[in-house]
Amino acid sequence: MNESTRFRMRVLAIVGLSLFATLGARLWYLQVMTSEQAVAVAQSNVTRVISVPAPRGRILDVQGRVLVGNRTTTVLTMNRHELDEADFDQDEVRRLLIEVAVEINRGGHLMKVSDVERALNDPSYGRYDDVPIAHDVGEDLLVYFGERGDRFPGVRVAESTVRSYLYGDLATHVLGWVGPVNDAELRSRRPPEGKAYQLRDHIGKAGVELMFEDDLRGVAGRKVVEVDRLGEIVRERPDLFLPPVPGDDVVLSIDVDVQYLAERELERSIHRARAQEPEQDPEDPSRLLPAYDAPGGAVVVLDPTDGSVVALASYPTYDPNQSIGGFSSEQWAELNDPANDLPMFNRAIQGEYAPGSTFKLFTAHAAWHAGVFGVGAVPRADVAGRDPGAYVLRSCGEVDPTDPPPGCRYRNAGEKQYDDVDLVRSLTVSSDVYYYRIGESIYVNPGHPDTAIQDAATAYGLGLETGITLPFEQDGYLPTPSNRRQRHEDNPVAFPEWGWSTGDNVITAIGQGEVLVTPLQLANAFATFANGGIRYAPNVVDRVVDPEGRVVRDFGPRALSEVYLDPGFRKRVLAGLVGATADEEGTAYWAFNSEATGGLHFPLDEFPVAAKTGTAEVRGKADTSIFAAFAPAEVPTYAAVAILEEAGFGSRVAAPLVARLMKSVFEGTVPPAPLAADRYARSTALPLCVAWHRWRSGDTLDRLDAADPTAADVGGPVLDASGRVVVRGIEVDCEDLIGQVLEAFDGRVAADAAGEDG
Repeated sequence: MNESTRFRMRVLAIVGLSLFATLGARLWYLQVMTSEQAVAVAQSNVTRVISVPAPRGRILDVQGRVLVGNRTTTVLTMNRHELDEADFDQDEVRRLLIEVAVEINRGGHLMKVSDVERALNDPSYGRYDDVPIAHDVGEDLLVYFGERGDRFPGVRVAESTVRSYLYGDLATHVLGWVGPVNDAELRSRRPPEGKAYQLRDHIGKAGVELMFEDDLRGVAGRKVVEVDRLGEIVRERPDLFLPPVPGDDVVLSIDVDVQYLAERELERSIHRARAQEPEQDPEDPSRLLPAYDAPGGAVVVLDPTDGSVVALASYPTYDPNQSIGGFSSEQWAELNDPANDLPMFNRAIQGEYAPGSTFKLFTAHAAWHAGVFGVGAVPRADVAGRDPGAYVLRSCGEVDPTDPPPGCRYRNAGEKQYDDVDLVRSLTVSSDVYYYRIGESIYVNPGHPDTAIQDAATAYGLGLETGITLPFEQDGYLPTPSNRRQRHEDNPVAFPEWGWSTGDNVITAIGQGEVLVTPLQLANAFATFANGGIRYAPNVVDRVVDPEGRVVRDFGPRALSEVYLDPGFRKRVLAGLVGATADEEGTAYWAFNSEATGGLHFPLDEFPVAAKTGTAEVRGKADTSIFAAFAPAEVPTYAAVAILEEAGFGSRVAAPLVARLMKSVFEGTVPPAPLAADRYARSTALPLCVAWHRWRSGDTLDRLDAADPTAADVGGPVLDASGRVVVRGIEVDCEDLIGQVLEAFDGRVAADAAGEDG
């Protein structure tokens, strides 16, 4: 071998050694220096992380009774990818969807093929996701579709956890509901750390569910599975499992029993109001006044000592359990349809109404504290005078009182006359004339602030949001010369009037005209007077606790401001308000002292009630019925307001409602609120109980077909001869049920109430 050849071999050897050295160095780097990173990359290629939803926290009442929890349900789902992979033509897909809809309907759920198609086309679900089609389906469908996988590719029945509203439609407007998060919520929500949202997560949409979403929402867990190259799950990795953390529980100030009583009495009063016959127009006997349509109403019960909300009812209502799986478009339209009286509308905090004569408390406050009494045409508060039934504005000059110019003469309801009217008696009999005089004097006397009435009402919280921990609260409206002008300038078409006259001040003084309040505002204002002047922000939530019961947040009384109440003023007004229920001429006397007028015999000696009736006129409609009260008068523990739309005089409808409610509360006879399952059992048992009642009270010797309700093989409702019915494991006593039904039909509203309200 010559020298040249040896040289080339040496060069080749060096190159080869260099390549081997480079390869070895690279292998050492990959196996030693970056092994952990390589393992992670390799694992990421064969593992999938599945989010495990966390249970939402519960919502409980003040006694710790669960109002909202979670339950396991069976859900029928469809997988679009598997359906596409089945290689079905359009006709075969259509047949499959029809069969799925038919089987769902056989299970008791009404569903159209278009509903199935709409669910499958939901853009929030990915191509490989199992899309929920129907909730709460029977377990028989699990077997049916499971045995026919080739006919129904991608169709499964699986278990899922959903929200459970144990009392059905009770306290719905307080509790709210949950639904799938939408794009706008994904953009706007700023959830706490670890509680980020993904498409198809559920979120509170109304009520406490919305207001306390961050507390109720838990922290999602994590499940890791290994998959093969086809995406099929090979095994689960329990070592990488991260359990979900449940959300915190929210404890309300609501007493579910009082809430149930308030809702029952509200619904009862609404139906009684609708049963009233329209009355003749006193000015034109040939014409009937508007019918008592009574589309809805609200009841609010507060604890005036700290602002806690004991009950907050709105009618009509709806069952939030319908929201499971999402409201259908038909359901949503029905629940928000004005022709259906807006069941989703929370009238207690969103409804805005003229307060009528209940507003006289605040006009009286303005007159006393602004020095109106004893000045000009307004006598001292303790000087009694005659109320002739009508008032002619002094600013109109010398006019014929029987035929004055327009806007000069204002009347009491029915132009009723009263003798010996001072501040106390003006509230007891609800003299409008007394407050017309105050309203005019405040506006025409340069020594009085023009907005003294509005300022006093604002001090009590009217025209302002109360600060209740519920969403969508309205703030009402207190008209003044300045804000009327501002509204006109902002929208002259909607508000063509911009000036302010003496007449505007006069009708404002009795809570008419443009004055608007919510039921909660009015209740809180009366509670403020009742407790001596402390205006609280109403609390509907008492505290938030973690799953172990430890207090996370405690909501104590939230005092917003204090209203100065001169002792002499408070003493006189309190006497006038007590007279409304205890004096025979009081506007609420018959509601608290006679069953003949839909009221009852209230224990006023033991629990004196301070109250004010109100009847607000609404153009083209029947009057709004209003009643505000607190008791016991001197040391109040409850304040209540009832407002019923198009229901008539406050003394005839709203006052008896509150009387019945307060009597049960103070006598300790509030009935326990039934669970939704119990209510279903009672409604199902009623026809059987009616048959049993007829059999027992009849003179026939025929035997009543009966069965042993304890028999294990009984599937449907069963009645035995002793009057027991068992429905889905719940026993109903027919004697108790029939007694309650008969009681509900007793005490029909009399044609004419003994007292009328101004």
